[in-house]
Amino acid sequence: MKCTNCGAEIQEGTLFCSECGTKVILPESQAPAANEFAQNGAQDNFQNNFGQPADGAQFQNANFQQSENIYAGVPDPAASVNDGKKGGKGVKKILIPIIILLVLVVAAVGGVVFYLKSRPIEVDLNEYVKVTFDGYDTLGTATVDFDDKKFKKDYGDKIKYHGDDKDMKDESSKKLIAEYLDEAVSLDKTEKLTNGDKVTVKFKYDADALLEDLNIKTTTDGMSFSVKGLKEVPTFDPFEGLEITYYGTAPDAYASLDYSNVSNEYFDESAYWFDYDYEQLQDLSNGDVITITIKYDDTQSDEEYIAYFVETYGAMPTQITKDFTVEGLQVSITTKDQITDDVLSQMQSFLEDEGNIYTKDDIGTSVLDDGSVTISNVEYYGMYIGEPKKDSYYDSVQAYMTYKLTLKYKKEEYSYYFVVEMSDLVLDGEGNLVTEKVSTDYYNYDYLTHDFKDGMYIYGMHGFETIADIEDDVSYYSSYFNFSWVLAGETESSDSSSSDSSTTETSTDEESSDTEAEETTDTEETSEEESDEASEEASEE
Repeated sequence: MKCTNCGAEIQEGTLFCSECGTKVILPESQAPAANEFAQNGAQDNFQNNFGQPADGAQFQNANFQQSENIYAGVPDPAASVNDGKKGGKGVKKILIPIIILLVLVVAAVGGVVFYLKSRPIEVDLNEYVKVTFDGYDTLGTATVDFDDKKFKKDYGDKIKYHGDDKDMKDESSKKLIAEYLDEAVSLDKTEKLTNGDKVTVKFKYDADALLEDLNIKTTTDGMSFSVKGLKEVPTFDPFEGLEITYYGTAPDAYASLDYSNVSNEYFDESAYWFDYDYEQLQDLSNGDVITITIKYDDTQSDEEYIAYFVETYGAMPTQITKDFTVEGLQVSITTKDQITDDVLSQMQSFLEDEGNIYTKDDIGTSVLDDGSVTISNVEYYGMYIGEPKKDSYYDSVQAYMTYKLTLKYKKEEYSYYFVVEMSDLVLDGEGNLVTEKVSTDYYNYDYLTHDFKDGMYIYGMHGFETIADIEDDVSYYSSYFNFSWVLAGETESSDSSSSDSSTTETSTDEESSDTEAEETTDTEETSEEESDEASEEASEE
């Protein structure tokens, strides 16, 4: 039997077409049998399941009679959902949940598919990164390579570009992606490597955006490699045996190189020589630095020079340049601040030990052969010091060591100033006065005389009667020096420009004290004479 709608073959006993769902219209000869089967079969099925009706009531098959076959209640696919018949609402109630369920299933399946397609592709780039080490121990180099061919083979069909770069979306995008990853991979250290060092693989900062556009999640960062396989070569110190000899005193000392004791086999003009800045060897002071190098070409890096040296001579110099710090130089005293209390004491001791001045030990010694005039006191007054001016001919201070000497005749005293000029003052490396270099001069051009009250006359003293006389005499050198006083017991002094008033006051004070002393002496002498005269008159009477 064939379907009246689509013509498909229908098996016997089938009520709906399996192809289009059209209700099968049975021939009249078969219809009563079908109806009977529908009624009796349904009734038998009901009785078998639920038993006979109570009180022998006859089974009512009104509900079954509403349906023309045993599939009563099943929606007729060929019927309209809203055909206005009594059964339309029941069909809607069944279809709506089914449709909702189908929508949810489709959505769930779509979500799973979307997640599978959108989740990041995890790529272990360890399989594509290779690090190679080359060169010599301590000067090794490292290079990193990305196997873009293998990467394209493994991920060429899996990775898609989602960015905005048009060049990355064409047919060559796979190639560009692989090449870009190759350029993006780098190392944290690539030079001056030693066997045993660690180098770490990382992506350059500009690869992050690309990885995001590719939807790739990598596990490369933090991957480390141990440096190995660098060539071992013998080393030597090219500066061993090199000595620097210093001459003169700071700040005008100079130096020369002495390489007579450099004995390594590579030290000759064909391998290396010592090069330096000649100006660094001039005008030296303690603390200055002299840099010596064995490399002539400044455009060549140290690494290039060492690599060349190793290739040529089979040995590696441990250093290319070496700094020598100047120390131990004798230092010229150019400022008064360099003369500490200790240095000043050494200067005083030098003068006294050399017998350049009278000392306190000379007190009581006769000045005149008859012993009538003696030294009653020797006192250090201070130094009148000159600091060299800029571009001065002199390169160290001139210190005029000033002592006050007091002579006594009977009860009368006479004081004057004795001056010794000290020059060429030099300190050794430990800050002590180098006495063998000191020059002294008796800077006492005035030829002094003095008359005591009773007519005693002395002469031949070399010195100055006042401090002002010293300043006036030394002013001859004021074009070369800045002068100032450093008095005994003082730690600071005025410069020469401000010393005039102070020294004048000092001179006035000294002159005043000298005058007072002389007046006191005169008074004492007068009183003594008057007393003697009174005694004589009394005795005569």
